[in-house]
Amino acid sequence: MPIARLGAASAVAALFLPATPAAAADPNCSVGGFTARSQADLAKIAVLDPGPLAPGLPALADVRLAVARGTADSSAKPHKTVATARYADARVLGIPAGDATVEHRAPGRSGPAGVDLADVDAGGLATAKLGTAKAAATWDDAYLCGKTGPLTRTATMLGGLSVLEGNAAVPGIQAINDITHSARRTSLLRVGPTGSTQSATDLVRMRDGRIGVRSGAGVALGDLSLFAGTPQEISIKVVTQPTLEVTAGGDRASSKVDYRPAVLEVTAGGKKVSTLRKAGAHLSLSLLGRMSEAEPEALAVRLSLGRVRHEFRGRQVGAEASTLRVEAKIGGVHLLDVALGHLSVAACAPAPVRGRSVAHQPV
Repeated sequence: MPIARLGAASAVAALFLPATPAAAADPNCSVGGFTARSQADLAKIAVLDPGPLAPGLPALADVRLAVARGTADSSAKPHKTVATARYADARVLGIPAGDATVEHRAPGRSGPAGVDLADVDAGGLATAKLGTAKAAATWDDAYLCGKTGPLTRTATMLGGLSVLEGNAAVPGIQAINDITHSARRTSLLRVGPTGSTQSATDLVRMRDGRIGVRSGAGVALGDLSLFAGTPQEISIKVVTQPTLEVTAGGDRASSKVDYRPAVLEVTAGGKKVSTLRKAGAHLSLSLLGRMSEAEPEALAVRLSLGRVRHEFRGRQVGAEASTLRVEAKIGGVHLLDVALGHLSVAACAPAPVRGRSVAHQPV
């Protein structure tokens, strides 16, 4: 099922299909080698550095949360497809890998894998609420004889994400009223109450009868807010969820990239200020905040819809896009730089194989 056709409410359930029993390989037919990769990250934090507001606090960099990834390689051994759903980057957040990742490989005897996930607290800098992760990989040797069907399905769902909300060890951020100068504790950025990522890879039949490789990724973002619950709150309502899909058909003419950017409604101070609907659209706003009892600082906030970047090279096609980039700066220093709904997909069509026939199998 193409990722673009999945509704946000049923995305996780719709991704999982029963594994297809492997058929005996036929040495007299082959569609040639092919590969696929798809990945969706709910949040890709390039930098989260509270230092400008609270010197001495640690920083996070290159952190991914709620990762849904699938890979396929027809020449790999012993597993040709691998589906991985990951809650967070365990190396950075200090979570045991077994509690943060679920993986399914095919061919294999086990069925789709899933796990319930506990809350994650990255030292008070970022907090992810409990969720679920599921992964399903499929392989059928008939795929090498022209059969089409699913390769991988992955999904990760979180019960929300907050940035700089604070805990017992780390002070939360405070919004400062620029008229009364009163302070109110809040979070810098909040996503939710829910958010999920999905990825899928498939073998598909092209119009000319050849076998193509499709790779898709999508996210279902809940509403977003900066300085939630304060007079300075910036609210972002997701009107349309984004999807990214590529299909490799063997040459440039039959390959394609399909990117559907999100449509976002932005409200500041209770008033609608803009609707972001075109890739590359952006909006700049200002806030006033501090950590603990430090002096208030002016925060420059920039919201921008990501542009799709794609590349065609022979039998290969790849693309990457971010749903929304949120930047918060103090002067020229980044306090926060995060891509929400980061999507990355690639596919390589089967290589022509001389001297062998392709027996077209039923889908």
